[in-house]
Amino acid sequence: MQFTTNPQMLHEMLALGICYFLFAVGYTWGLYHLGKTWEPETSDLTQSLPSSADCCILVPFRNEERNLAALLPNLMDSLPFATKVVFIDDHSEDGGEALIRNFIQAYDIQNWFVVPSIGLGKKAALNTGVEASHSEIILTIDADISLSKGWLKSMLAPFNKANIQLVAGPVMTHSANGIFYKFQQIEWASLLLISNYFFKKGHPLMCSGANLAFRTSAFEEVAGYTGNFHIHSGDDEFLLKKMNKKYGADTLVYLNGPSVLVQTQPMTTPGDWIRQRSRWASKWNAHGEKGHPFTAVLLAIFCLIVLSSIPLVFFSWKLTCTLIFVWSLKFIAEKAVLGKVLKLYGLKFSNKNWFLAGWIYPLMVLATLPYAILGKYIWKGRKN
Repeated sequence: MQFTTNPQMLHEMLALGICYFLFAVGYTWGLYHLGKTWEPETSDLTQSLPSSADCCILVPFRNEERNLAALLPNLMDSLPFATKVVFIDDHSEDGGEALIRNFIQAYDIQNWFVVPSIGLGKKAALNTGVEASHSEIILTIDADISLSKGWLKSMLAPFNKANIQLVAGPVMTHSANGIFYKFQQIEWASLLLISNYFFKKGHPLMCSGANLAFRTSAFEEVAGYTGNFHIHSGDDEFLLKKMNKKYGADTLVYLNGPSVLVQTQPMTTPGDWIRQRSRWASKWNAHGEKGHPFTAVLLAIFCLIVLSSIPLVFFSWKLTCTLIFVWSLKFIAEKAVLGKVLKLYGLKFSNKNWFLAGWIYPLMVLATLPYAILGKYIWKGRKN
């Protein structure tokens, strides 16, 4: 396997191989230290919610008729009977609103309400819901999720401590056959790992509005989503950053474990995944801090290095052996650390799934990159 006789080129390829080796060692070390902070459920989850606590679940929706058909019976089965739920219609163009009203009427549910959003977009819908809730604690979920019966109690338990202002929980896609669906669960595991790590380090970086709770008083104190309404995504992250700045990281909690898990529908095609991630990543320069752009650049460089290493195997046996070794390091690190996260939720994958997911991820990220930089995408019928 010797396709070049140019010594200078060979030396350059060897240098790149060594750089990739150092990168892989650093990557493995980083994953190891991230994984050390991954723990089961916190002790707060063993406590009971004070009887005086008042909470409300907000469900913003737009063109979600199909998902709502599955969500409504899940909520009825998973939540205590008296739980208040407010569904906020973000100007849907399907029959979602009628579906909810008919369900409420059919089962005579007294504490569920449907209200029209005042304004456009998810932030406006959530803001409408907060104003309509008249509750001490707000929980937010999406219309395409499912809950376990212990979810509400587990999410509310940390609020026994008066200083806690926000609680975030894990999100994972439903299981399905096929490598693309397995890849999404592995990728979600990395998001859970990173979220958990930075919460525990006192520098919360991200959370998901599909599994979030906060005090209404804190929401009002930081002026909610004011200043971010013009950005289509990021209701969760912008609120997290505001509360961190106002109250400090010790007032924010990230929970792990099956009892607080919210399961969401996976993307069915790579194009759907790219559009969703483009929407998430399009706010990379809107946080007013260097951390997010720096992280985005590092991720892009990581993916580019991984994919660029493939053709290097054709230049010499030395490079081939070096790259096989560092690819093995990467594989072992991902499976060991992310596998620990997935195991907590009863998920286990074959070596084939781990191997393929490790190469699918950098391809998908680089495919998303142009849309994220330009901020151009279409989501639920709206163009950004």
